[in-house]
Amino acid sequence: MNATTNQTFNAFPKLPADTRGRPCFLAGTISQKFQSSYFYYSNFVLTPLTALLGLWCFFSNLSVFFAIVRGRVRINAGLFTLCSLTLTDVLWAAIVVPLYLRFRVAEFISGQACSNRTDWDNPFMVSAFFLCIFSTVGTLGIMSVDRYLAVSRPLWYKVNVRKRHTIFACSGVWLISALIVALKEIALVPLKVLELFEALYVAPIALLVIIFQVSSLVALRRHNHAVANINEAGAQVQNPLSAIERQLTVVTRHVVALLGIVILPVSVAVALSGILGIQISILVEPLFFPVATLCSGINPLLYYRGNDHIKQEITKLFKCR
Repeated sequence: MNATTNQTFNAFPKLPADTRGRPCFLAGTISQKFQSSYFYYSNFVLTPLTALLGLWCFFSNLSVFFAIVRGRVRINAGLFTLCSLTLTDVLWAAIVVPLYLRFRVAEFISGQACSNRTDWDNPFMVSAFFLCIFSTVGTLGIMSVDRYLAVSRPLWYKVNVRKRHTIFACSGVWLISALIVALKEIALVPLKVLELFEALYVAPIALLVIIFQVSSLVALRRHNHAVANINEAGAQVQNPLSAIERQLTVVTRHVVALLGIVILPVSVAVALSGILGIQISILVEPLFFPVATLCSGINPLLYYRGNDHIKQEITKLFKCR
């Protein structure tokens, strides 16, 4: 009888003996035993999946980055913003994912679900995570404005917008992101003030992305419709919007939509946690990292299929040309 009982007990993950760091479980809502099993078995399934996705994300985004940089493609403003976004995905796969996996593997080996919540107390983990998040949001804002100008005012864009403008804007995004991360680590600014600054950085940019993406879609359809009507009338008109600009606009829209699938549910979970005083985001965390890594790994496929120049250069890269 005792042997059977012991075998049955050992078949389930042990509750954590060490609960240092941030909380592990939702208090008083769902049984701790159920939550412990949820974390343990989701770790068993999602950790190897996240590792595979991380490898794909790293090598695929690195291939896109080198294909653009070393290729004979003229790197215009739009392609440079794409390079900046690709760089964030490379850093995510190279730094954040391995650090996250190290903590999850340690939990799995110990057999204690949620045995150590000090992963978010690791300064390197926190710095890399938020640097990638803030730089991604900022870069998407720049890409959205750039694409709107490219499709709504193509002649003005071609004459006035230069690569140096995009370099300046993207550098500003990375510097602001690094500043926020540095302030989080040195703790010179009160936490509430810093959280307010983060919200004032992320929320307006997110709204900006939505507005300019919708505006870009409307402007692109209006432009295509006007060109089609002129051609049907028998007049020959040169399309001022080049193929690469149209393709970059479509690719950017797909990337933003894909990230929205990840960001919106997580934002809702975090907001509800703050409003209700219940850390609902704890249950979302095991799903966030594999899904976020999956989205970062899908981006290179969107670049490859959506842009002929990038497709050609990646093909040459793998053929060692």
